[in-house]
This record gives sequence, C-alpha cells and structure tokens, in this order.
Amino acid sequence: MTDIKQALPVYGTDLIPTLDQRYFDDCVVFCAPEAWNIAKHQFKFPPKEIAVPKEMEQARLERRIQRMPQSETVFGIGGGSACDAAKLFAHLTHARLILVPSILSVDAPFTKAIGVRVNHRVRYVGEVYPDHLLIDFNLIRQAPPKLNRAGVGDILSIYTALSDWRLAHQATGEAFDETLAGQSQALLDRLFAGATAIRDCTDEGLKLLSELYVAEVALCEIAGNSRPEEGSEHYFAYCLESLTHKQYLHGELIALGVLLGALYQEQPLDRILAFLHETQVEYRPAAIGVTDEEICHTLIALPQYLTEERQLPYGIYHHKGMTPESADALLNRLHSVI
Repeated sequence: MTDIKQALPVYGTDLIPTLDQRYFDDCVVFCAPEAWNIAKHQFKFPPKEIAVPKEMEQARLERRIQRMPQSETVFGIGGGSACDAAKLFAHLTHARLILVPSILSVDAPFTKAIGVRVNHRVRYVGEVYPDHLLIDFNLIRQAPPKLNRAGVGDILSIYTALSDWRLAHQATGEAFDETLAGQSQALLDRLFAGATAIRDCTDEGLKLLSELYVAEVALCEIAGNSRPEEGSEHYFAYCLESLTHKQYLHGELIALGVLLGALYQEQPLDRILAFLHETQVEYRPAAIGVTDEEICHTLIALPQYLTEERQLPYGIYHHKGMTPESADALLNRLHSVI
C-alpha cells in the first residue's frame, strides 16, 4: 500500500496519563460532558478551559474558538463533534492535537478533514493530524453500547459506495480502481465477520472498528477521494440533515441510507439486514427519529440537493433521479423488507 500520512491509534486503558507532561502544561479541552466526567481524573491539573460543542455551524464554532484562551495543546474527548471541534481549534491556532474518542460511532477522529456545518450542510475544511490518537477501551466501553455499535455505519456504507463508483465508471467514464475496490470490499467482509464482537463491545470488537476506520481512511487517501467508502447512503443523510436541522446518531442514519440506496441500486439486502440484526444496530425510521414524510421529502429533494452539492460524486440518485412517485415506491419497498 502507498505510504500516506495518517493518524495511527494507540490502544489500551487510562492512556491520557501516559502522555508527556508538555501536553498538559497549557491545554484546553473540547468534550462531551459524559466523556469528561469519566476522563477528568486522568488530568493532574485542570485545563485552562473545558468547552462543550453544542453545534457544529462553522461560523459559530470559530467565534467560540476565538473567545477561548490561546493554548499549546487541545484535547478532543468525546464523539465526532468534540473531535472535530478540537481539530478545528488545532487548525486555526496551530495547537498540538490529542484525540481521545469516547465512542466509535463515526470515523471523524481518524480523518484529517474537519467536519463542520455551513447553513446546516456538511462541509470539510482544512486538514490536521493529531500528535496522538488514543483508543481507551475502558472509556469507550462506558458509553451506551448502541453508540459504539453504530460505528458500523461508516464501513457498511462501502456496500452502496462501491456500487455507485462502478455505476459512475459505466455511465460517465470516471476512473474505477479494481484494486482499491477489492480492498474496500475486504474491509466490509471483515466487518461482517466481526458482528458478534462489535455487538458485545469487546476489546476485540472495538479494536476491529478502529482498524477498519484506519484502513478505510487510508484507501480514501490513496484514491484521492471518498469513493471507497462514501456514496448515495451519505448523500441521503446529508440531505435529510440539511432539511430537518435535527441531530441523529450518524451510524444509524447511514444504515438507513444504505438500505434505501441498495434498494434503488437493485442490490440484495439479505446480508446487510442479517448483519444489522446480529449487531443490534437500529435502522428502522421511527426508531432513529425519522418519519416517513421526512424520508419522502428528502428523496424528492435529492436531485436538486445534488445539483447544488457538486462536490458529491456521481451515484444512483444522480443517475435515476427521483419523483414523488418513485420516492413513494422506494419507501414502500423499504417497509416491505424491514
């Protein structure tokens, strides 16, 4: 595999105190409150400021960062929002970055890109690498199991992403890399094989999710884009979030997006559904906070959304479009299989 620059995790328990003292001498923390309550005993002295990112709108988050004290180090302790907020702080201030995810529900701690929102739409700004990425099994396992199980979403998305990539090659002539696609498919196979360990949130299962994130991010770096991992399942999620302005558990929403996208791609769902059942990952619309009306509204809005979001590569929703009738039909097909 081509050499790439990438954050590689360190695994263990109570890892924060193993860091060099210089990281603690002048630091701030972005965190989820629950994660900080668990991890704060690992700090000998209180940070200069502890900030909870309540929203990820770029302008507001940047103003929040401007009001914070200048610091040599920033910690991100929590989920995707805490880690991305810390990444943005490091990017803007050139502080050293330490990431300590408290849940593995999204791949944000493993990527160089900084995920924010601009007018409720996902944007990736800048890039930054942590000095250390700590995967603390004790910290992560104290979260509700459903939060870590949902981490499968950003690997399960490979199922629909690869189909989109092949379609783009056939329909538009976009380059398709069989080797990278095969390596991405192998990650999906590893995910399926680890269903029990992921469901039980064992050290083995948590490490597997982390390793899959590392490998998935590496493949995207080699490809120069997100083709090996992201496609129409994410487009559906992005569009839904931009319309409802609600917060969802990312992996659960992506699981729903995979089911919808795969149905529209005419792919079989047996293996996907069996895996979701075994891991106890929720995907049913009502259970994850999505109404049928919101699904239809999102599907109908997707063609215009994709016209505006030109950075999103060609996929099934570009190819087939969407009408109110086809949206209703797709929703009915979804309910017939779940």
